[in-house]
Amino acid sequence: MLEKRMSLKNYLMLSFLVMFVCILFVLFLTMNALTKMQQKTMENNLTSYSSRVVLDVEQTYENIGNIAQSLAYTQIVQDYLMETDATDKSVKFESYNNIYSLLVSNQKLNSCILDIAIVGKNGNNANINSDISIFNELFDLVPTSNQPIVFLGKQILYIREESYEAQIAAVPIYQTSNLTQFLGVLFIALDTAVILGNTDQDTTGMDIQLLMSDSDGNLLSGDDLLYKSVQESVTSDIFSVTHEEINYECRKYELPSSDAFLYTLFNRGDYVTDMSRIMYSQVIFIILAFLISVILFLLFLKPAMASLGQLTRIMNAIGSGKRKAMNERITISADAYRCKEVYAIVTSFNDMLDETARLNHAIFDSYTKMYELEMVNRSTEIAYLRSQINPHFLYNTLTLICGMAASGESERVIDVTQALSMIFRYSIKGADMVNVREELDMVRSYVMIQMLRFEDRFTVEFNVSDEALDAMLPKMVIQPLVENAITHGLEKSMHKGHLQIGALLDKRDNTLVLWVYDTGIGMSRDKLEEIRQLLRDTTTNKSQFINQDFDAIENRNTESVGLCNVNSRIYLYYGEEYSLNVDSDEAVGTNVQMRIPYRTKEEAINVPGSDH
Repeated sequence: MLEKRMSLKNYLMLSFLVMFVCILFVLFLTMNALTKMQQKTMENNLTSYSSRVVLDVEQTYENIGNIAQSLAYTQIVQDYLMETDATDKSVKFESYNNIYSLLVSNQKLNSCILDIAIVGKNGNNANINSDISIFNELFDLVPTSNQPIVFLGKQILYIREESYEAQIAAVPIYQTSNLTQFLGVLFIALDTAVILGNTDQDTTGMDIQLLMSDSDGNLLSGDDLLYKSVQESVTSDIFSVTHEEINYECRKYELPSSDAFLYTLFNRGDYVTDMSRIMYSQVIFIILAFLISVILFLLFLKPAMASLGQLTRIMNAIGSGKRKAMNERITISADAYRCKEVYAIVTSFNDMLDETARLNHAIFDSYTKMYELEMVNRSTEIAYLRSQINPHFLYNTLTLICGMAASGESERVIDVTQALSMIFRYSIKGADMVNVREELDMVRSYVMIQMLRFEDRFTVEFNVSDEALDAMLPKMVIQPLVENAITHGLEKSMHKGHLQIGALLDKRDNTLVLWVYDTGIGMSRDKLEEIRQLLRDTTTNKSQFINQDFDAIENRNTESVGLCNVNSRIYLYYGEEYSLNVDSDEAVGTNVQMRIPYRTKEEAINVPGSDH
């Protein structure tokens, strides 16, 4: 299936488009995060502002309460309310003047106080601004129970020809010497608009409306129509209100000191409009910048694309598959290029073709020499490893032959001599790869000699499946394992031992499994781990066993020379995936197992070191 390829121009345009979409996406995420952050900031500012307003209003009412309590129990007020009709008129006049001056001075203590009035039970009344009859009408509405302050709702007061909506606060006055003796009522008319106007108005640019109502739901301060919308929408302390197509977020706060409620309304519509305007302006700016960039890009890309088109047409000739094309070179005049980078590409391409041709010849020659050297080295190493038959075995066998000759055992001398001859002829002649049947024939000769030497101190068992007999393996890989089992296992044992030599085909992974098991003295865990480590070393640094003489290896570890020899050969033939596996228990015995790929004679011809 042919891949659909794009031109460089389309590819770059697609890259620009992807970049533009990514920028819009990042802008959207940024604006969304900014909106959330700004909204959170607005919420915090609104909460902070509302808390300050509530605190300011509460402090104002607390201050009014203090003024009212202080004024109600002033001695002048007490005396004025306890005067009777029998009191001297001049005294009454002076007392009234004192009361009036006292009320005026207390009014100045807070700017939200419109009027202060005293209505006595004895008929003595006094106020400073509005009509006293309004307070006389409210007198009977004030409970006579002893409580600090009572709020009587909203009243219209006319002061100096101006009308005011005032909240009336009332304080029952009792005789200081007898708190059960009711004397009258102190009234304070409060301008709620001034109370709200005295609050901290630093709203960080937020459009906020303030409303205040009494506990009966009567509006004390603010827009009547807006308050109606609030009453229709209130469901909890925080709710939304829509009034004249404006969306407000409303918060309701209770004012315990004034028996009233405060509403703060934040115009969320303006906030959303501002954020939308900012986002739209950013998007429009990015689109304009993108369009300008694309136009400039196309202006600069056009001459470069024309030059690259010429280069592509010429390179197609080289890419046609003709070998002769590799000898051709691009010879377009420099005047044909409108971009110096393209001209540099053409020059570099010609130089690359020249260098490629030179390197191809050099690499081919180098690989040929390396392959020949590798084959020589492997053949040399395998031949060396094959030739390492223990000289002690030869010495001991010759000694055995001499002893039998001296005893006149000529037939046995002949058998041992033929077996020894067969072993050496087998080890130095023939192909490097043999089948298991041939290898076992040689092993039987070797075992026969050893059993004569040790006078039947061990028994031998060959456990070989028919399928395994035709499998190919490197020559002389079983004999060193058998020699190692006899010399270091059975010979040192004080009891008659048993030697088992086996081979079978494991069909699960198509491998030939060979093992040599002896019931000799075995080895300790430390010794076993030392031999296993030495076998691992032979596959990582096999040259240390090839470049030393036999005596140096034997002196270093007499029990592992044969194992290392076989392990190295397996590595050279089959690679690092295959090696010997040694298991041993002290005073029980040792089992050496070898797994190699199962190959017939035809399949083994490609193994390194085989004759082919």
